[in-house]
Amino acid sequence: MQRYTPRDLFVEVGYGPNFADQLIQNAYSKLFEGDPIDERICFEAGSDMAYIIDIGHDDIRSEGMSYGMFITALTGHEELFAKLWKFAKRYLRNNEGPHKGFYSWQVSTTDFTMMDPGAAPDGEEYIAAALLIAAKRFNRDDYKQEALELINCMMDKPVNELVGPMIDHERMLIKFSPVLGNDFTDPSYHTFAFYRAYAEATGDDRWNQIVKNSLEYIQKAAHPETGLCGDYSEYDGTPKAMPWFPESNCFSGDAWRVALNLSVDYALFRGHDCEKEICTRLLNFFEARRPYLSDYATDGTPYPRQGRNATPGIIAMNAAACQVLQTEDPLMKPFVKDLAALSVPYRFWRYYDGMLYIIGLLATAGKIEI
Repeated sequence: MQRYTPRDLFVEVGYGPNFADQLIQNAYSKLFEGDPIDERICFEAGSDMAYIIDIGHDDIRSEGMSYGMFITALTGHEELFAKLWKFAKRYLRNNEGPHKGFYSWQVSTTDFTMMDPGAAPDGEEYIAAALLIAAKRFNRDDYKQEALELINCMMDKPVNELVGPMIDHERMLIKFSPVLGNDFTDPSYHTFAFYRAYAEATGDDRWNQIVKNSLEYIQKAAHPETGLCGDYSEYDGTPKAMPWFPESNCFSGDAWRVALNLSVDYALFRGHDCEKEICTRLLNFFEARRPYLSDYATDGTPYPRQGRNATPGIIAMNAAACQVLQTEDPLMKPFVKDLAALSVPYRFWRYYDGMLYIIGLLATAGKIEI
């Protein structure tokens, strides 16, 4: 599988060669090692484990643990990676029962018990990718074997009375949830580059079929004029509103990440022209609406509630999307400069914005390798 070398977009728009490293180190220092009240989201559990807290909701999520593992693998923090992984295996992984093999999406910060044993597939996707990266970076075959075990479970977990695999085998697409009856998806869960890595690691060509199907799906899910996806959608791409989240048919926090998934696959594998086209469409939408917001209906009309001003999370994802652009494209500079000008997210809502901020830095600087 041919890989391409992503570019450092900070250098391309005029910053120095060490600028991105300084931003990443500063973000890591604050989010993983900073003041516990206002800055950090990573905390020790004894001497050999660590966990990531969603500060705003006061819980521990497979999403955050997987992002933490992904970031520490890419930045070479081997000891902290091992601590996060040990915590995830001990407290988030279901070792028995209907969810066996999958990771609880929500764990208590008080006693580390599972608040909900159910899984959110983006957590498993990032854990598996992080393990593959760490296996190469730290020369640890055990990490690769653990990744393979999880990847195979995601694909082929035996169906029981409650839970099945994370892949819908009829459509060969990622599900919103492996709990039976959740027959829809989340556009931001379609991690094209990860699937290519899974195929390479396992030798299971079905993952390549999922890449193809996911690319066909995302062309339907992205609005033809704005490029925006809903947070949730039907498998045919139609945005989906849920009773417990009536705005889930709109572009908001989950959907910000679609641009990252498209651009990482394009940067690493030149995945498909549609990735460049959708990201360009999306960037043109936001450029025309400065100062833009974080939340919209997928057709670009106002969000049902008051949309938020652009947060660090969406600013970072939009900068990452610029990996699909040519160096001379004038659309690149404003979005990369937006990211360069940000401070590290802090205080109450620093978890999600902070995670996307540092992942966005890594992507925009061309430092994501799988």
